[in-house]
Amino acid sequence: MKKRVNLITVAVLMALTGLLTYVVTYSFVSDDFSDQLEIYGSHRSELKTFFDTLDYIDNNFVGGTDRGTQAQGAAAGVVESLGDPWSRYFTPAEFEVYLANRKNSIAGIGIETDPEQTGYIYILRVIPGTGAEGAGLLPGDRITHVDGAAVAEIGYDAAAAMIAGEEFTSVKLTVERPSEGGGSFDADIVRQVIYVDTVTSTIIDGVGIIRIKNFNERSDADFIEHLQNLLDAGVTALVYDVRDNPGGELDKLIKILDRILPEGELVTLRDRSGQTEVYSSTAVESVDLPSVTLINKDSVSAAELFAADLKEFGWTTLVGEATGGKGYAQDTFRLDDGSGLYLSTMEYFTSKGISLDGIGLTPDREVLPAEGETPAFDPAADRQLAAALEVLTGR
Repeated sequence: MKKRVNLITVAVLMALTGLLTYVVTYSFVSDDFSDQLEIYGSHRSELKTFFDTLDYIDNNFVGGTDRGTQAQGAAAGVVESLGDPWSRYFTPAEFEVYLANRKNSIAGIGIETDPEQTGYIYILRVIPGTGAEGAGLLPGDRITHVDGAAVAEIGYDAAAAMIAGEEFTSVKLTVERPSEGGGSFDADIVRQVIYVDTVTSTIIDGVGIIRIKNFNERSDADFIEHLQNLLDAGVTALVYDVRDNPGGELDKLIKILDRILPEGELVTLRDRSGQTEVYSSTAVESVDLPSVTLINKDSVSAAELFAADLKEFGWTTLVGEATGGKGYAQDTFRLDDGSGLYLSTMEYFTSKGISLDGIGLTPDREVLPAEGETPAFDPAADRQLAAALEVLTGR
């Protein structure tokens, strides 16, 4: 009888435990569900204009609609509403091109273009040995259509994404050649993987000229290799050229600065909560030679920091044009549909704790390029380079 009572007691306790677990779990789930409903309701209220617009489109628009395209347009609009010129949204195709560019390799046709020109894709340079050269494309040509789509209608980013693609596939371009009086022709070009030279160098009158195209993948190793070759050749001074350099990855910048500069703080990052992270030079090696750093309005982000740190360490003279001034660092996020978000998440500061945001760098010697002049390894064709050599050699 006692055993039976014990069994009944155990059963009752188990039932009570189960009931208590259910009550507690339900309470938590209910509270969480209520919180989620409250958050959703708050967002729905805050975004009422957006949802009302969708409703009007769904119920009244005479043309066709695509919810995926609408979602991408909304995402792009949200990022644009931040008012931050450095944050942006990428469609899936644009995001793949962006990621490929960070690797300094891309499956494409072999052209460098000017994103500032509208209505067409303007070719700045044709890379030797590529499909574009084989098809007879020339600098100054204008691509007006990509696979039948008008660049003026779809925009530069979408057109550039269409030109890129999988290796061994082809793309059809319609090209205008104003240098020969207009008219257009079609070119079918097979895409190939193209590797970008991140760093190039030469020697002029005993001065090493080293141009850094960007601070993305391979740039640190390429820079150190080119720099060592110049030092082994016995150069007596250096010109660091970061004109038209859009920046890149912080770790590549730090490795390059660490090779040049003595021990000291290089860059400080500060996130939205005020937490900071400081990057410094180890001073294992440094390059104590007279130097000039060439800058222009398109020396951005890591390129500005590079020039600023060399200047603040007393390591260089700045020649060229004032830079635009960027003070935010970005992180990249991949979204579920393959699109991407490039979002400003941190402020950054130079070795002396200065933000370049909206201020930029002012050259010690301002030299403006002649009309149509672009960076070159020939001082006769590049007045900014000629001025840099004059500073270093006195000639």
